[in-house]
Amino acid sequence: MKLRLAVLLAGGVIALAACSPTKAAQPTPVAGSTSATSTSTSSSSAAPSSSSAAPTSSSTKTATNGPVQPPNPGTPAPAGSPGWKLTQGNTGLAAHGLNCDSLPAYTGPSSPAAGTVISGKRVEQALTLFAGNITIEKSCIRPTKLNEAAPLVTTNGPCGSNSCQVTSAPVTIRDSNIDGSKLSAGTIAKSCAFLGVGTLQRNYISGMGSGICFYNTGHSLDGLAEGNYVRGLRTAGDAHNDGATVRDFPLDRNAGRKLTFRNNRIDCSTGQDTGALFIQTYGGDIDNVTVEGNLLEGGGYQLGLESSHGNQYGRNMRSINNRFTGSGWGAAYVTANGVGYKWAVWQDNFLLDMNAADAKGKPAGSP
Repeated sequence: MKLRLAVLLAGGVIALAACSPTKAAQPTPVAGSTSATSTSTSSSSAAPSSSSAAPTSSSTKTATNGPVQPPNPGTPAPAGSPGWKLTQGNTGLAAHGLNCDSLPAYTGPSSPAAGTVISGKRVEQALTLFAGNITIEKSCIRPTKLNEAAPLVTTNGPCGSNSCQVTSAPVTIRDSNIDGSKLSAGTIAKSCAFLGVGTLQRNYISGMGSGICFYNTGHSLDGLAEGNYVRGLRTAGDAHNDGATVRDFPLDRNAGRKLTFRNNRIDCSTGQDTGALFIQTYGGDIDNVTVEGNLLEGGGYQLGLESSHGNQYGRNMRSINNRFTGSGWGAAYVTANGVGYKWAVWQDNFLLDMNAADAKGKPAGSP
């Protein structure tokens, strides 16, 4: 029986656990069990609210001695490039002529203060960005040690018996690498590269169990994953893996907030795949999500939409102009569980054919 992935809040810690569908064609995960682990989150209080703009130079605490000037600039993907035009060479550090080993070590705290900018650094520890109003750019986050199943980067704050605090101010990670290669597969098989809510742009993400995990997103901040390349995920034991996932994004306190996956390339090919992008209402309701211009690759269903665990996805879920490599399970599926509606917009989605105009192969039928 195929296993699927769900997120489990156990003992105040977010970990990844295997789940089993009741039907292959219409999977309905049931939360499994996992051993609780601890993260290295600080007990600092919530950061003050601020706008979504990046910190200005007059109020930031910088972690560099000046702007990054790569000696041999690479070639970033042109602005607006769809996911099927992304490569390891035109995303992340490589696009700017940089690599992890060429960067000076970051010596700041694992829980940086609000207003911090980390630029052009090699970060060899996991980061807790709960203070918010933090920017990381042209850096390499490559921890050398990590608690099992802990995220490499999180915006979560202190955890109680069944929940973790949510950052109240924006976090941005751009033009960087998030790299789990210095950790064992057993350590990172149930780890996310990024866990929480924030803006991730043009990053190269590889070497951990799952990639971008929007979970514990709170009630106010937008989320954006744009121009990222996620690949090279690893697994071990009973872990199952997502290239990217959404587990909650409620609109009950801010009807205008939105979550966007735009122009990413997301490959989940561990052999124990949930799928490239798995949207499931495990932690709360989900709405106002747009999935546009992405290339979704790997095993499992490459795009899943599930109403489950007593929560529902909403009426503004949109999938537009995506490409799928196809798999034995199929490109996409929906588990409505009584909701009565599916994708509000399913438009111009195709199987990938790089020899065709705009890589449009056969249409990916509406699930």
